[in-house]
Amino acid sequence: MSSFESYRRTLVALCVVVLCVGCARKFTDDVAFQAPKGWVYSPVPGGGEVWVKGGGSNESIMAQATDAPLPQRQPGWKDITICGNHPAVLMVQANNPGQIWEAVSATWGSERYMAVYVRPTETRPDPDAEAAIRTLCLKI
Repeated sequence: MSSFESYRRTLVALCVVVLCVGCARKFTDDVAFQAPKGWVYSPVPGGGEVWVKGGGSNESIMAQATDAPLPQRQPGWKDITICGNHPAVLMVQANNPGQIWEAVSATWGSERYMAVYVRPTETRPDPDAEAAIRTLCLKI
């Protein structure tokens, strides 16, 4: 399988996990996730949540909980820690239609939590959005 095909499959898997798999509960019922100030909230059918940055920036953050396992690890993904010292994975990928996806995935018990910051490739990263996707701390 070519690296492009592998990349494409991973991207499709991330989209499916983030947008299609979920539960009836609100994502933020379980996670102390904090979207950047001023970003507009919208629920997503299936239990996910989305925040959109205003001003026509085409930037968004998608968040979702799932019991699906992490997709096959790709080059460039790195292990990080969040919420003090909890293990997580940072996944950064350039998407074919001119987007960059930065995702953080962390697991507590059998539940995996993901937050994905999406921006056009020509847009500089928003430091508040990059910080927000690292706030996937489980509420105690």
